[in-house]
Amino acid sequence: MKMVERSMGSDITAADRAVGWVMGRCHAHAVAVLVVLGLVMLASLMAATRLGVDTDSSKMIAPHLPAQQRALALNAAFPHLKSSIAVVVRSGNGDAADAVATELVERLSERDDVIESVFAPSVAPFLMAHGFLYRSTEEVDSNFTRLVKSANLLARLRADQTVETFFDALNEAATLTERAEISADALDRLYAETATVLEARTAEKSHGFAWSSVLEQESDLDRVTRIISVRPLLDPSRLSPAKPALQALEEVIAALPEEIKRPVRIGVTGEPALRGQELQSVIGSIGISLALSLVLVGVILAVGLKSIGQAGLALGSLLISLVITTGFAALAVGALNLVSVAFIVLMVGLGIDFAIHVLAHIAEQRRHGSPADAAVGLTGQRTGLALALSAVTTSLAFIAFAVTDFDGMTQLGLIGAAGVLIAFTVAITFIPAALGVWPKIAGCPASVEPQVASARARLRPAFPMIVIAAGLAAVLPASQARFDADPMGLRDQDAPSVRAFRSLAETPETTPYRASVLASSIIEASEIAESFKGQKFIGEALSINDLIPKDQERKLDLLDFAYPSIAHAVSGTATELVSKVKGGPDSMSRLVQRLDGGDDTAGRLREALSAYRSIRTEETDGALEADLFRYFPMLITRLGLMLESDFVDAGTLPQELRQRYVSENGVYRVEVLPQEDVGFPAALERFVTAAAEINP
Repeated sequence: MKMVERSMGSDITAADRAVGWVMGRCHAHAVAVLVVLGLVMLASLMAATRLGVDTDSSKMIAPHLPAQQRALALNAAFPHLKSSIAVVVRSGNGDAADAVATELVERLSERDDVIESVFAPSVAPFLMAHGFLYRSTEEVDSNFTRLVKSANLLARLRADQTVETFFDALNEAATLTERAEISADALDRLYAETATVLEARTAEKSHGFAWSSVLEQESDLDRVTRIISVRPLLDPSRLSPAKPALQALEEVIAALPEEIKRPVRIGVTGEPALRGQELQSVIGSIGISLALSLVLVGVILAVGLKSIGQAGLALGSLLISLVITTGFAALAVGALNLVSVAFIVLMVGLGIDFAIHVLAHIAEQRRHGSPADAAVGLTGQRTGLALALSAVTTSLAFIAFAVTDFDGMTQLGLIGAAGVLIAFTVAITFIPAALGVWPKIAGCPASVEPQVASARARLRPAFPMIVIAAGLAAVLPASQARFDADPMGLRDQDAPSVRAFRSLAETPETTPYRASVLASSIIEASEIAESFKGQKFIGEALSINDLIPKDQERKLDLLDFAYPSIAHAVSGTATELVSKVKGGPDSMSRLVQRLDGGDDTAGRLREALSAYRSIRTEETDGALEADLFRYFPMLITRLGLMLESDFVDAGTLPQELRQRYVSENGVYRVEVLPQEDVGFPAALERFVTAAAEINP
């Protein structure tokens, strides 16, 4: 803020006289002015208590824009898409992830005081029964073939879940494989998973036997992701309406048994979680930033003004300006957003300027011998126009933001413009009034020391070259700057909800970055989905029709063929296919002997068995038994449900699935997924451009 100091004379303007008159009147009627300012502050504080912070980044764009209108229509038809909490469970063991999902669904369903519904697709009875219908025919055939071959083994283990029986079953499987002259590789999955369990137990760690990795095909066994959708009961009276549900979810996760929770990573994200953590982050960080900036400004004022009293007076003027501006913000906008909340810290730097100039010029007049009342009036007459112009031009610069469609900046512009004018008004009223009550604060600072003045004079010619050099040095790094339009960039990247969000965004199948198109009928929805499929940069396009499995008759025929074997595994009595060995070594020792000379997986299992036997006790066998059969009951339950499966049509789909693509009012939704990782701006632009070209 550049000030121009002028001598008394004919160049004094009406603005100078007006500011000088105001400052003189405030000095003469100090008590009355301070009382009025106190009442204004009180009213502002009362208004400020109603000021909220809205962390919904979608509201930072003007609602009249076409994209926003479509977003509002989407939210009106499918409100749960935005209000649901997503619990992300990740593990290298699909059974471990499903066990956690099952436990969470059971425990969260009991919290119906704060949670409306819970849906975990991977353990939902409907999808456990009919999930195979959503896989390819080749995959279903392969999985059923493996189940048929394993049925007797499963029946045997279901009847007697002990370490001895498990390794008896492995010996039997190996014997039958040899008799049938089947390649030993057929048992590789079983051997590999058994070796993993034994190695962990030998190292005094726990690894539950992953039955799904042995009996089914997982596309990526090293990284299984399960998503649980939690719909909270929102409390509109709270600043964070989903806070009770989020607290309940946090308590439930913390209370999970350690043996269940250990093999997985659990994250919580979704709009309610993101907004809740963002609210905490904003309130905490703004408070710290404000306190730090006030302390630093106070130190600089004390050093620059060389007076603790003047520094305190300047800070007082600043605090009054902040309080009144906050009250104005409460009345003008009601709730701040992620951008406009920054006005609190911004005003510290802008609002203090007026107080500095007023105090510095009053002190200068005092140093030249003017009494306190005359010094106040002269300051107004010498600096009034400059101060007023600075306030108005800065305010106009902020007002320019108010005409944009980016409501985040619109709010900041409106509050910033008002804040600058408020800071100017407070400086020319509060400071003169305060000096009227405490005139000694005005002081007479010492003039600049000769050595400092001499140094300034010598360095002045070099300043232009320094500025030019700094500008040139900034060209290269400035060219690397880019605009990040992703609202997630405004959030704390270390917040757990943001980390969970980012983990989902890493793969196109689970990314939250996806487009939605609304349709009025199932036929229109199907046509829209078909128009996207196979297009460049488009991954999948899903509608309600995609929840009806393809080639169901063929897959159900495969189930009919496998039905007797699966039923045998679920409820039958195991058949003794190999004569039991009487006496001699135990089942684990026999398996070591059988695997002698084997390579690769068989050799690994032999080494794992030998290592485990060296530390084997009744206690370790008990722990090993728990590891081997931890997820076995879940497998039997899933197989039992599979036996009840039948044709799936729109009428048999559970409500939790239908409501994602058909609203209560009959609005249909098509969900379009990207082909690339759109966490990168260029990839996101390609996806959005392609989607908009296909369906504007």
